[in-house]
Amino acid sequence: MVTLVALLISIILQFIAAIIAISLTKVTKYNLSWILISIALIFLAIRRLVEVIPFLYNKFSDDIQLIDHWIGIVTSILIAVGIFLIKKIFNKLKEAEQIRMSSERRILNAIIRTEERERQRFAKDLHDGLGPTMSTIKMSLSALSKGKLDEYGKSVVENLEEVIDQGIREIKEISNNLSPHVLNNFGLASAFSTFINKINYTDVIRINFTTNLNQERFSENVESVLYRAVCELINNTIKHAEAKIIDIKLNHVNNLMIMSYKDDGKGFFYDENQQFDPKGMGYYNIRSRLNSINGQIDIETAEGKGLTADIQIKLK
Repeated sequence: MVTLVALLISIILQFIAAIIAISLTKVTKYNLSWILISIALIFLAIRRLVEVIPFLYNKFSDDIQLIDHWIGIVTSILIAVGIFLIKKIFNKLKEAEQIRMSSERRILNAIIRTEERERQRFAKDLHDGLGPTMSTIKMSLSALSKGKLDEYGKSVVENLEEVIDQGIREIKEISNNLSPHVLNNFGLASAFSTFINKINYTDVIRINFTTNLNQERFSENVESVLYRAVCELINNTIKHAEAKIIDIKLNHVNNLMIMSYKDDGKGFFYDENQQFDPKGMGYYNIRSRLNSINGQIDIETAEGKGLTADIQIKLK
């Protein structure tokens, strides 16, 4: 009696499984492998149903055994063929994943290009629009200072000229940071050297830079993403790491752009799987931008052990 009850429960469960499998056939776009596996599940349920008959009618036991054998053979064939063909489903899933990743890269590349164009436009507006206006104001003040002014008036004019000079320098600096003309005109090696020399001149930190690049040019996205990544890494080191030395190596080897970045700062706890940055330091943003150009960044750091960042970009 217990065996009969167990068989009935298994029959019910297998029919339910078969019905669910059949209902998913449309989702698989009527894939042949899934249809065969669904039929096999039906045959398994029928086989279990056939096994109940001897409990009710003993005289049909020989015929039932033969039927059971043939159902088992057909079921095995259906499952074997279905499993052999099911790889098409996984191939389609893999293809869909590749399309999704490619679409994400294209979208992010478009965002980066748009962002760089807006940076260039804004930098040009600052340099060509506000810059001349400030220079005109300075010329007017210079002309005013040549007139009859008392000592107080002259000191006010001189102070205004100094403020305007500072404003003009800041406009140029902001414009250059938004869209470095050295990067646009001369490439990565020159842009890196110019940016690093400005920092070394301040004596805040010492940056050692070596490269095998000369005047080689790469795609706009590769140059802008790598330049922004290095600027972000250097700014993070200066702001947070309390480091004294940064070593940067940039090399072009075969079809790879390889960059090594290392500082002797205090380091921090970092988990590359987290979806946000510690202290808002921009590492997740760097990683996502590099992914858009077939690049990756590996960061090694710990409290008291400085920071090492290795970047590799596959060039097309």
